[in-house]
Amino acid sequence: MDPEAAAVVTPHLLAREELLWCGRPHDTTALRWRAGVIIVVGIAALLLRSLPLDSSLAERADTNSILLAVLVCVLIAEAIVFQTYISNTFYGVTNQRVIIVSGLREPEMTAVLLDLLNAPHLRLQRIHRHIEIRARAEQMFQPGYLPFTNPSVAPDWTGRECYRLLALEDARRVCDLIIESAHKLE
Repeated sequence: MDPEAAAVVTPHLLAREELLWCGRPHDTTALRWRAGVIIVVGIAALLLRSLPLDSSLAERADTNSILLAVLVCVLIAEAIVFQTYISNTFYGVTNQRVIIVSGLREPEMTAVLLDLLNAPHLRLQRIHRHIEIRARAEQMFQPGYLPFTNPSVAPDWTGRECYRLLALEDARRVCDLIIESAHKLE
């Protein structure tokens, strides 16, 4: 158990609820991919700006390079928001719930009752180093990460119930622990 994650998750425990596992995201692959995209777009903007072109093409290149520069700034801002969410995210598995504590300024707690995994309401799925808990009816539509939102919890305005435990060191063990805890509640 991660002691820092335990310190954040423990105040959110209910009576007779015991913490079985807690942790936080450890993988920075997603951030590295974002940085790579930002670098490629930035280089394209610089190359477009530095090419000597005819006057009509130069005006168009100026406009396009300004748009690319704005896009680079948006990508940088999104990467900062994403990294802030990831660094302020803590996960916990108890004998009753899966707890996600995350937020930009003030950490907000979201919990998924393990009883819902026993009913046909929610489905648990492990995808590489991530665990996803999602409503069964929405398995056909797999929304990706929405920019500028919490990557662990779908925004309220989407109307979708979806929770993600991202970049876990031992996702298989955590998934098995969640399944085992849910079966004990049957």
